[in-house]
Amino acid sequence: MRQTNLFILFIILSFGFVSSLEAKVFMKRDEALSTAFPDAAEIEKNEIFLSSDQSKAIESLARAKNESKLYIIYEAKNGEKTLGYAIIDTHSLRTKTETVMFVINPDGTLKQTEVLAFFEPQDYQAGGNWMELFEGKNSDDSLKVGKDIPNITGATITANSLSQATRRILAVFKVASEQGQLN
Repeated sequence: MRQTNLFILFIILSFGFVSSLEAKVFMKRDEALSTAFPDAAEIEKNEIFLSSDQSKAIESLARAKNESKLYIIYEAKNGEKTLGYAIIDTHSLRTKTETVMFVINPDGTLKQTEVLAFFEPQDYQAGGNWMELFEGKNSDDSLKVGKDIPNITGATITANSLSQATRRILAVFKVASEQGQLN
């Protein structure tokens, strides 16, 4: 009986330890959009289907691979006034993914980034201060890790991945805006 109790205790502790190392969802989509746009009377969902030419233009602007032909751009409005836009992107890191909401001002500059879910060990997650370095940047900015943006010690893959995702999302927004795909 004692061995059975010890085994059960071992299993419970093991699952508790493993789950603390695994994925963490910080915020769901609707909560994140409400937090980013507290003054919005409505948030419209724009599905953007990219042509091959648009995808190539995005890759050229972003200097990063574009692996999706579909993006959803949320437009926050208060009456006729556009407050801003948000694009939620899930991208690969090492072997798992990270989901980030990019909030973009109407002028195309990045207002904020918010990690919604992170499935790698938490030690590899970018901190808020580091992510703030992207604020105010647009698709014309280089945003290269080690040049314009400092590297994250011990999390180089995260830094590079997030930098590439930021460049790609800003390029998606620019291309969709210029081609009249936003309401």
